[in-house]
Amino acid sequence: MNINKFEVKKMKSKYCVDEHYCFVVDGASLDYLLNEQYPDKNLIGLVPTIPDWMSMPAEKAFVLSRYHSSDPVVLLLVLMCPDDCDLWCTLLVAEVEKQGRFVKWNRIGYDQSESDERIESYEYIGNRVNWLEKIPPFIFKQEEYETEIKKLLL
Repeated sequence: MNINKFEVKKMKSKYCVDEHYCFVVDGASLDYLLNEQYPDKNLIGLVPTIPDWMSMPAEKAFVLSRYHSSDPVVLLLVLMCPDDCDLWCTLLVAEVEKQGRFVKWNRIGYDQSESDERIESYEYIGNRVNWLEKIPPFIFKQEEYETEIKKLLL
């Protein structure tokens, strides 16, 4: 089993002037990793769904509920557009599975829920996903993963 290294590091991204937390997998920012396989999809500069950046309390609570979910498989909101830092623009999700001492991101894709669905309930997010098939699964050590994710949630 190939174990990936997961970090949440302060870095600059393409559209943000200041350093902010970024997801880093095996030494590369997640947006860059995705862009290598999909250069035509404008993935460079997407930022993690950092709850503190969200101005709407309901959005923040929803994102936190996914991060704190005890479900064995959850669709975690991982990257968003840095322009408004909300759930109404580009939103990427990862199908995250807890497997004993490991956390596996089975697949990553674009959320395809409609705006009117999100108005009704954020639970529609992740019901329809355009999966990025060229992106392989990532497997992380659970302890390392949880320690790193906490940086976003404090």
